[in-house]
Amino acid sequence: MNEAQEQIAAGLEQVFWSRGFAEPSVPELRAGVGVSMRTLYRHFPSREAMILGALEHRHRRYLKYVHEGVSQPGLEAAEQLFDKLGGWMRMTNGKECFFRQALAANPDSTDIEATVKRHKGELVKFFGELSGQQEFASTLYLLHEGVTACYAEMGEQAVEDAKTLVRQMFKTSNARKYS
Repeated sequence: MNEAQEQIAAGLEQVFWSRGFAEPSVPELRAGVGVSMRTLYRHFPSREAMILGALEHRHRRYLKYVHEGVSQPGLEAAEQLFDKLGGWMRMTNGKECFFRQALAANPDSTDIEATVKRHKGELVKFFGELSGQQEFASTLYLLHEGVTACYAEMGEQAVEDAKTLVRQMFKTSNARKYS
């Protein structure tokens, strides 16, 4: 994305985050972004393209956030992931996953589905790298998605429970290595 698209996508992300994906009309999206209709359509020629732009912006923003300050691969980095996720959930008021919301509101869009799958796939790959053990990738993903889904009800307890399970996973793995 060029700079103008990035700024518009950031605004679209905020409008969709606050209003949902089904409700805001294109004129409401335009007003929320603060550009002319012509400029909006030049960069994002359809409502679906606007959603995809917002998802791409959120994808890059989230990956940058979870990568920042990550220590060397291993237990500490895996625990840090959940601390970062807790911080993200506090910043987003515990709302459920932006990507799953987009897909739920647009179940017939193959492009949105592909974007969601790519985002989630990149998370799984990162979690394997983060832990230093590729076999932990899917378990870390399940914990990540679980915390995201239940944070509104459980708050920080979800984060702490995930970290407890991560520690247990590493402990069990280490015990198998040395037995």
